[in-house]
Amino acid sequence: MLTKIYKTILYAFLIFILTINACSFLTTFNPKSLINPFHLKTRTISCYLLSKHIIFKSGIFLNKASKKEIISLINTYSNKYNVDPELIKIMVEVESEFNQFAISRTGAMGLMQIMPATFNDMKYTDPFDAEQNIAAGIKYFSIQKRTFKKLELALSAYNAGPSHVHKNQSVPDFTETKSYVSEIISKYSKLKTIGSD
Repeated sequence: MLTKIYKTILYAFLIFILTINACSFLTTFNPKSLINPFHLKTRTISCYLLSKHIIFKSGIFLNKASKKEIISLINTYSNKYNVDPELIKIMVEVESEFNQFAISRTGAMGLMQIMPATFNDMKYTDPFDAEQNIAAGIKYFSIQKRTFKKLELALSAYNAGPSHVHKNQSVPDFTETKSYVSEIISKYSKLKTIGSD
């Protein structure tokens, strides 16, 4: 009985999110958007997954992992996938400011701001669970690192998608991606410089 009530609330919330997104989407009067409502689709999926997490796991008070717990998870999965945990900490800071329940305007989710399709490809189920999000994000980044070798290309692939990097084997000409790569590499370089003193 309780599960049925939870499911009813979940579906009602999903319809609410769909309606809000649709209204917001239609007020842009952008013909391109009307043909390809990509962000509407991904944001709706992300909101649905968040509502599912709230109902079946965290509760309405959004119980979340502490920063200390998140850093411990970063260390564990960085070791598993052979990446520098200090780099991942910077990525999480830039991506979500350690906000476990963050959803971007394009629908990227959680601590490492992973898109729904990518998260699904990494074979995890709950993007708003801190451990699953960190594990999926680090796993995905490690794949880009092995594929592209250079840090700036791996970060570009993580942010913009590998297809955009494969095309020219360079940082894609997207303002957001260029800014993202520049910020992370700058912070990481400073950290390594301090560490070597």
